[in-house]
Order: sequence, then C-alpha cells, then structure tokens
Amino acid sequence: MWNTEYPFCEFEGNIKNKEMYVIENKNNIIGSFALTEFDDPEYHVINWTSNNEKWFYINRLVILPSEQGKGYVKEAMQFICDYAIKNNYEVIRLTVHKDNKYAIGLYEKFGFIKIQNSYWVIEDKVFIGFEKRLDIKV
Repeated sequence: MWNTEYPFCEFEGNIKNKEMYVIENKNNIIGSFALTEFDDPEYHVINWTSNNEKWFYINRLVILPSEQGKGYVKEAMQFICDYAIKNNYEVIRLTVHKDNKYAIGLYEKFGFIKIQNSYWVIEDKVFIGFEKRLDIKV
C-alpha cells in the first residue's frame, strides 16, 4: 500500500492537526506514527467492540529498516499507551494489512486483539482491525 504518494500525502494533515510523532536517534528522525481521533467513515465496516468508549487510532507506524530490532517500536508503544492513559482513553485502535505478518505479530505481542470477522478493503488490499483495551499492559 505504501508508495511514492502514500503515506506522505497524509503527513501535512497529521502535522497540522498535531497528530504526528517522530522517533529519533541521535537527533535523526528514524520513524514516525500518527495518533488521531478522526473517525474515518471507511473504518465503519469494522465491527469495533469499543463503540461507546473513548478511543483513538494509531496510523502509519514506521521505523527505518536500518533501525528495526533495536527496541524503538517497544518505546513507541509504551509512549502510546502512556499517552492513552494520561488522556483518559480506554481503547487504542489500528488497522494492518492482512499479509503484514511481522506487524500483526508485534501488535499482538503488545496486547492488541484482532476484531473477529472484521476487515477493511481499499484498492483490493485487505486490512484487519485490532484493538487494545488499556487495562491490558504492554
């Protein structure tokens, strides 16, 4: 799904809305992610279990390949969970491409649960919805 246009076309809006976070190593940006409350109508096909709770989405979590495996994702996930707790969120949501086994494994490791029988399709690509309740630790 990522190409020369996406996800870059989303960055300006994420920055303008103060939703973009960067991951740094020695003052170099090595990754980023967005945290947003935007309730994208495209995600309404997913049967979220958290409809009546305070939630937000993690979007476009990425680490440079040369920096992967060094604990940055764990640090980012801890930051995200701390942010959620500090701001009284109850649930964190995300979608991930069905074939991205590495990311699926990571999210499951951090306590995200696959939403049963729920997926989102864009341009023939299938994405699975995941949620994490904040009473489940990283």
